[in-house]
Amino acid sequence: MVVEGESLTVSFRAPLMDILGTEQPPADAAARVRYEDRLKQVSEPLPSEAAECRLNHATRSTVASLFPDVDAHDHDHDHDHDHDHDHDHGHHVDVEAEWTFQCRSPGELSRITLPFLDTFSGLTTEVVLLLPQGQGALRLAPGDTRIPLE
Repeated sequence: MVVEGESLTVSFRAPLMDILGTEQPPADAAARVRYEDRLKQVSEPLPSEAAECRLNHATRSTVASLFPDVDAHDHDHDHDHDHDHDHDHGHHVDVEAEWTFQCRSPGELSRITLPFLDTFSGLTTEVVLLLPQGQGALRLAPGDTRIPLE
């Protein structure tokens, strides 16, 4: 989390397994929809209202960005050649999201709430803070959604 001038940036990264419960590519269209719905639950943070922040920009991992090979293999015609579907999934994939806000009163920014941490209540969240008053770090216990900035 970075507060610089009137800008607030919140970045989030978590193992795909912790968000989807699997690292396997979606097997069909229904699984792709379930995965996308789960990823959408990584929702926008809520800065303290007194800071008067509005969202400027947001990015979040999508099924297509996490599993770029899936669409290439998703076709309905018959063919006689073999595809190697044993892709190297030895590396861990992370879900990433970032939100940038403009805050009219950044000095009033006393906390950020991450509502989606209720949904993903098993996550222990490490928070790195880069604030005008200095750097810091804290750990949110599973189910804790509020990051104090005071």
